[in-house]
Amino acid sequence: MRLKLLNKILYRIKIIKIAKILRINPRFFFETLIFHFSKLFRANVNDNLIILGAANGKAFVGNPKYLYYFLKNNTNYELIWLAKSNGLIKKLKKEGIKCVNRYSLDAIRLLRKARAVFVSHGWGDILPIKFPPRTVVVQTWHGGFIKVKGKNRYVTKYINSKWTTLTRTKIRYKQFFNYAISASSEPKLLKITAAVFKFPIEKILVTGYPRNDILFSDDSELIKKIKLTYNIPESVDRIILYAPTYRELAGTRDPFDKEDLFNINKFCKDTNTNLLLKAHINEKIINFDVHENIRLISKEADIQELLLISDILISDYSSVMCDYVLLSRPILLYTYDYDDYINKRGIYYDHLEEIAPGPLLYSIDELLNALRNIDEINKNYRVKSVEIRDFFNKYKDGNSSERLLKYLKLID
Repeated sequence: MRLKLLNKILYRIKIIKIAKILRINPRFFFETLIFHFSKLFRANVNDNLIILGAANGKAFVGNPKYLYYFLKNNTNYELIWLAKSNGLIKKLKKEGIKCVNRYSLDAIRLLRKARAVFVSHGWGDILPIKFPPRTVVVQTWHGGFIKVKGKNRYVTKYINSKWTTLTRTKIRYKQFFNYAISASSEPKLLKITAAVFKFPIEKILVTGYPRNDILFSDDSELIKKIKLTYNIPESVDRIILYAPTYRELAGTRDPFDKEDLFNINKFCKDTNTNLLLKAHINEKIINFDVHENIRLISKEADIQELLLISDILISDYSSVMCDYVLLSRPILLYTYDYDDYINKRGIYYDHLEEIAPGPLLYSIDELLNALRNIDEINKNYRVKSVEIRDFFNKYKDGNSSERLLKYLKLID
């Protein structure tokens, strides 16, 4: 029986009614059940088996993806990717990647045998099971720490509460993960990471993010292949990537209206530029019309590939700028809703300018003017950009995958 079906069944039986009476989230029943049910599977660790997952099973992206490719190209480990989307599973299998539905008994069996497990979000990338003591489980994370991480009511009320103690369900971060990783060795950022995850700071490994290894590639064939994947003509002189942060707040306004898009498209046509619009993977608010020189990119697309081929990044409060700054290319921060966003969500700094490797732009006119004068802006921010790069990234060498795997003694 598929575990996904079991999850649906649990939502329909009396135990859910009991949950409502007791004011317990039904999801906690499922995760508690999986955790204890997994103990029935033999914990016979296979030293050659590594399992990876990302984005709550929705995409093949992030640090786990680049660890997968490093391991595939440099080791003989058996590698298995867990996903929940049947479409993604079929796609990966066509590419020769062994992929298993995370809502399956096979997923539990494999997780109980794994030597190492890597995720980008949490146990939602895999399953909340009981791991053998010899299995190392690593939270590689999918961003950085600029915007304040919202207090998830489910995590606060159940995962980090007496319920996990009463049910002996060890899925708090400090219980579930052996390590988390960081790109920065700055004490402020390490303290933020430890506080967000409620994780011992000594268990945070400063290795750099494996996903950024690709940014140090000078493989012209790889760049051509990526451009071909996203249907970008070779004749284009410049690529601009717009990658805003996820806005979960109700009533959030769109960054551009139809007139704005018309003016942006005109600028792009006049300068033989393509603008790529990449929404956050969970984004549901942004909805753009398509123009000749403006391309909508799938939410599930690999942002690191887009960073590599882009000549300019436009972002806002997203930690994507912490990755892109490694390329020493221009960054513009289009903060059209600054006051509203800061008041409702907040950041870990007194003002975004403190960590901005480029100017903050509050209107479409300011944004277009900045694009017209991008060479001057790049020159003016060159020194600060290096300072921000070094603050968020200890290593600038493209060897983060190797460094992490060596620390874990998975490679020599």
